[in-house]
Amino acid sequence: MNTSELDKYKVDHLFLLIGENPLPNYVAARLLLNKGGTPYLVYSKGTKDPAERLQTILSNEPIGLKTAQLVPLNDYESDAFQIKKAICPRLEAIKVGNIGLNYTGGTKAMAVHAYRAVFSKERPDTVFSYLDPRKLEMCIDREDGDRIRLKVKPECLEVKLAKVFQIHGWMWQEKSEPIYQPELPDAARAFAEFHTDEQLIKLWRTWCNQVLRESARKPKDKNKWLSESKLLELPDFRLEIKVENKTFELQKHQAINQALAQLGVAAEKISLQTVKDQGLKSLESTCKWLDGEWLEHYVLQQVQNIPKELSIDDSATSFWIRNPIYPKNTKFQFDVAFMRGYQLFALSCTTIERKFDCKSKLFEAYIRARQLGGDEARVALVCCASEKDVNALETEIVNVLNPSPEGGKRDYKLAVFGRDDLLNLSDRIAEWICNNERDAR
Repeated sequence: MNTSELDKYKVDHLFLLIGENPLPNYVAARLLLNKGGTPYLVYSKGTKDPAERLQTILSNEPIGLKTAQLVPLNDYESDAFQIKKAICPRLEAIKVGNIGLNYTGGTKAMAVHAYRAVFSKERPDTVFSYLDPRKLEMCIDREDGDRIRLKVKPECLEVKLAKVFQIHGWMWQEKSEPIYQPELPDAARAFAEFHTDEQLIKLWRTWCNQVLRESARKPKDKNKWLSESKLLELPDFRLEIKVENKTFELQKHQAINQALAQLGVAAEKISLQTVKDQGLKSLESTCKWLDGEWLEHYVLQQVQNIPKELSIDDSATSFWIRNPIYPKNTKFQFDVAFMRGYQLFALSCTTIERKFDCKSKLFEAYIRARQLGGDEARVALVCCASEKDVNALETEIVNVLNPSPEGGKRDYKLAVFGRDDLLNLSDRIAEWICNNERDAR
């Protein structure tokens, strides 16, 4: 869709039905309002907060919209009389300009009764529209013909990750902005290389559990790393572990040794100061990076390596979302995400290989991504599982979340990438994007 196609259906006054996820309302307002146009946010008692946030956001957009008008329905979101009573006075007050109704959000009853209220005014230039999440199309409904379907391509509207979180009222934890440039990408790739070997995956995970975590966490609170003031008191971490009374020296494995060399480590012990000298900012970030966050940075680098023609607008890692009730506490964490137009792609990352744990991570990512990106959101897990477990995971998850895909086709809304995909992850993610784009045609 080019802008001239969409321009035919832009309006000066757009009524939007606000649902629990206001992202489609934001997209509709950006795509369907003329410069200087007025949005009317029709909301129920349960969607008052999203409506007020959207009012503020749209008023500050660079396209010159007038301040959005709030149209409350209170507890009457299913009451035809009350909906008409709320909307009709607004319609009657409009003397100049054409009108539109976008009924993507809200309940089905709201959509039906709002349509009837607007249609009853018999204004022939009224534009009725709906954002189709399955086809990624803006649909224009007509009484005298089939609906007009306009594909919303990524270049039509670029939405930043920060904007998506803002729309939902979610804020970063204090001093924990998302990371837009991957840390130590060469070292992260070296770690990815030895995580293609099942034995080395288990050895490194055992070392992290036995040595790294035991040495670098507070004795009274295993969930917290030592403060920076303790850095000099920490001995260098020995590069050996014991399994069933056998000692394994990690640095004797060439792949691990090469990965550590990328961090400036070339001895039998890891010096935290040496690792910090490579660019990690603190003891805590160093320990977390070694313990598995390297994978998030590796995945971000792979996303940023995807060719520009696939139109990835924005990408980042390490989203720490604060709890609005307890601002110092983390509400949840998001691993890696990127945007294509207004479509969110979320990638959960874990260095574990056990299928059960991988499944839990994928479910959590799915729930969060749908909360943020709605039905258009796409979710993937990057893990160290075997090809067999990856296939089983994809089958199990799809069967639970979408048991009857259209025409028996494979569902590409969810994907799992295992250890066999790590070294060509950029190509695999690009393939996943293309499969989703093809399914939306």
